[in-house]
Amino acid sequence: MSRKLAVVFLAMLVLVGAMGLKTIVTAHGDGPVIMAAGSAPAPPTPYKAGSAPAPPTPYKAGSAPAPPTPY
Repeated sequence: MSRKLAVVFLAMLVLVGAMGLKTIVTAHGDGPVIMAAGSAPAPPTPYKAGSAPAPPTPYKAGSAPAPPTPY
């Protein structure tokens, strides 16, 4: 059991150290440390007021489509 506790303790120590380092770096920096390429995406444009979109055209009456050709 002590080996498992030692591994958990070391993992927690690494995580706390990483968070502390991040806090120190961001406190003394001029801007963001890591930034994705570009800014946040623009919000979608709202729908324009108007009528509903036109319904799809119904299938035309006629024969069935031709069957696919065999290999």
